[in-house]
Amino acid sequence: MKNLENISNGYSLTYDDISIIPDKISEIDHRSDCDTSEEFLGVKLDVPIIASPMNTVCGGRMADTLSQMKCLGIIHRFNSPEEQIYELNFGNLPHSEYRSAAIGISIDKDIDRLKLIADQGVKIICIDVANGGSRMIERFIHASSGIISSYQLKVIAGNVASYDTTVFLIDLGVDAIRVGIGSGAMCSTSVKSAIGIGQVDAIIRALRAKADKQSNVKIIADGGINTPGAMCKALALGCDAVMFGRVLAGTEEAPGDVLKYNNQRWKKYCGSASFAVKQDNKSYIEGEESLVPYKGAVSKIIREYIEGLQSSMSYLNSRNLKEYRSNAGFVRLTSHAFNERKPQV
Repeated sequence: MKNLENISNGYSLTYDDISIIPDKISEIDHRSDCDTSEEFLGVKLDVPIIASPMNTVCGGRMADTLSQMKCLGIIHRFNSPEEQIYELNFGNLPHSEYRSAAIGISIDKDIDRLKLIADQGVKIICIDVANGGSRMIERFIHASSGIISSYQLKVIAGNVASYDTTVFLIDLGVDAIRVGIGSGAMCSTSVKSAIGIGQVDAIIRALRAKADKQSNVKIIADGGINTPGAMCKALALGCDAVMFGRVLAGTEEAPGDVLKYNNQRWKKYCGSASFAVKQDNKSYIEGEESLVPYKGAVSKIIREYIEGLQSSMSYLNSRNLKEYRSNAGFVRLTSHAFNERKPQV
């Protein structure tokens, strides 16, 4: 029974377990007066939204379209270096500062890929692996430190879901950390390996580590967001940006063809370790794949999320995100309170 002593006290909260308290007297006339922009790794995002580096979410077309809206798209790594470079040169991307690409952690292969990407002028790199609390990441960062330094690259790493693993990545000197394990729509990590905690709990632990280390690292909420309200909670908690997978999957700009089935239009959506992604003999077990409804232009999705955030900010009398985070207070919800707040149709 000794292992029972290792069970944490309290609850592991998700976005559905909390709500923002509307306890401020607002002096804002219209939500459009609220500025949702954020400085992030050397670029200014009009809204701190990042497209996940998944092969059915972010290729060149998605990254190019998001860059025009001053959002960030990280081009996935599930292709050859030459194919990834081709995607990086899609449309107006070669002339944009909103360029980012993902790499793995194979010292034999990904250091060469990193150099090729850096030679293309990309400044924001995402080390894209499931477990950010890994000595393999440490070895890769040490092995590639010369390239990172000489090209002045900004490094995003993750994913983590605890205080200790956040501290680990901070100590490695990364610039941004993806927080969330097991909370993605296509992630089956928790089901198949019993690993993961509630996303709000993971964010709180990561933010506490950042504060204790007095670090300027950026915290990215990655996973569990399926509504504008969930994004609002992540940013109000203190995250610097949010990462979208399923939210952007199914849009016109997402990679893949539009499929017709039962008189409806669909697009494929795969987790990064799904069968469709591991055709190159990788032995992942932690991803799923499905069809998602076709959603049309990604600009409509981004606009919906911006308007939701602006509305939330106006309730808290917050004209910018710094004020929003400072003004936000939260309450825990019972299951009845959560259901009461949903539209009754």
